[in-house]
Amino acid sequence: MRRATLYIIISFFIWGCLEKMPLPSDINVNTEFVAGDTTYLLVNPIWDDTYGFITPIEISIAPDGHVFVADSAAKSIFVLDQSGNMLNGYSSLMNMNDIADTIIYPIDIDIDQKMNVFFIDGSNRIYRWNQYWNKIGIESYASFATFLNPSTGDTIRRSNNSIQWFELINHPDYIMIEVEWSNNQSIIDSILLPHVFFEGSWSRNLFADLYYESEKNLFSGISTTLDNDNFMFAQDHYHNRIIKILMERSQYIKLVNGEKIWVHSGTFEQTVVSEGTGAGTVNAPLGIDIDYAGNLYYSQGGEFFSIHKVKPVVTGAYTVYQSAFQEGTNEIMDLFRFTSPADVAVDLNQNIYVANTEDQEIQVFDYNGKFFRKAGVDEITIDTTMYVEHGSQLVEIDTFIVKELKGFITMPQAITVDKRGVIYICDTPSSRVLRYRLSNQLDEDLQPIQ
Repeated sequence: MRRATLYIIISFFIWGCLEKMPLPSDINVNTEFVAGDTTYLLVNPIWDDTYGFITPIEISIAPDGHVFVADSAAKSIFVLDQSGNMLNGYSSLMNMNDIADTIIYPIDIDIDQKMNVFFIDGSNRIYRWNQYWNKIGIESYASFATFLNPSTGDTIRRSNNSIQWFELINHPDYIMIEVEWSNNQSIIDSILLPHVFFEGSWSRNLFADLYYESEKNLFSGISTTLDNDNFMFAQDHYHNRIIKILMERSQYIKLVNGEKIWVHSGTFEQTVVSEGTGAGTVNAPLGIDIDYAGNLYYSQGGEFFSIHKVKPVVTGAYTVYQSAFQEGTNEIMDLFRFTSPADVAVDLNQNIYVANTEDQEIQVFDYNGKFFRKAGVDEITIDTTMYVEHGSQLVEIDTFIVKELKGFITMPQAITVDKRGVIYICDTPSSRVLRYRLSNQLDEDLQPIQ
């Protein structure tokens, strides 16, 4: 009888808690929040299907703070500012087709420091669109050029559609000394519009990646570096690996403002992480991110470890990637902690954010993989204090139960975090982008590492 009464009391307590928490228009603040505690608060308004979202599946923050949302069903990449205003000047990223009129269904996106917007569609291609070129405009491009070998005095003149062109503009012994400019609009459009940056079936990639037959690549995730490095990383789901792609010169263009810049295309360099089931291996890769130190973080849907961190180790002329997390040492490597984590992100302090998809939550860890807190999950503290008979007296037993309430986030498919620490989540089935921030920005548990 006492137990039944207790359950009734608890039920009324939960109902009362839910009713007593007003939700301001900007942030859903728990009025029971005590100064010094730390929780993740939902930032309002929620970005939903009124923006045109159908299946927002990936999200990335550009160096200028603009938010890029890849929506595969909409065949589009939406661009917003951090207040949620839809931005103009990005029409070529809506209802996307490449120059060959192939429909593009973007599933992942990332932006580098040169404002190259890279995205993939699950094929062996990586696409590119550049915000800066489109903003300024292209006046002309180099159709012919003369190259000089300073040590020998030899000169070679080649057109930009010759086989030797690519070799010469990337050759360390040759410099470009004379350029003939053209302004064929179809060529200019092929540079301005979304176009292929990397393709596994290109002959130079087939030659460099002969062992894996790169024409069979199926890219599931990409990540650019946080500086001006001339490379990026891609997850190859077909071969269960992560590859490093070099950015090599391919075109020379003149912008409307007179600026002359190189356009790059991708070339396979190496497989940095290979197939396996142990720490620092790949098994059904899903999401990927990179921090300022060059460490790679990736999630996967295969057996054993769901989240990995590998660090670059330079050995002579080579760089190898070794696991930075181990089972039994780092909490994030707990075999039973995650259920199909679709994505992972890392912030400027090397804190790690995991979209634990089927469990409808975000888990946050410090740089060492130690669990910190969850986002997207409400916690209700239930006072279960009761009195029990002890001889002739009633003794008070002061107890509390913390209950997790899930379900607000339906299925988080993608996650990123901006410089302010605001978390952005693509809740794909509900056609929403959710944002969370820490209630206590002075929290000591998530400080930058020294």
